[in-house]
Amino acid sequence: MDKMQFEKLDIVNLVVVIGLVIALITAIFYGNAELSTTISAGLLGYLGGLVRVNNKDVTK
Repeated sequence: MDKMQFEKLDIVNLVVVIGLVIALITAIFYGNAELSTTISAGLLGYLGGLVRVNNKDVTK
């Protein structure tokens, strides 16, 4: 039976993700639709890049 392996969270990545989420919530709260769209796209791109890098590390 395979056990799921959990990577240690990199502190830099964690700070970036938390900062983007806080900025997104703030942009939504203040009603800035263009800024919230840009931040959410950046957050999704950043998370997608993290998943891609972590998958390459596992397959090696």
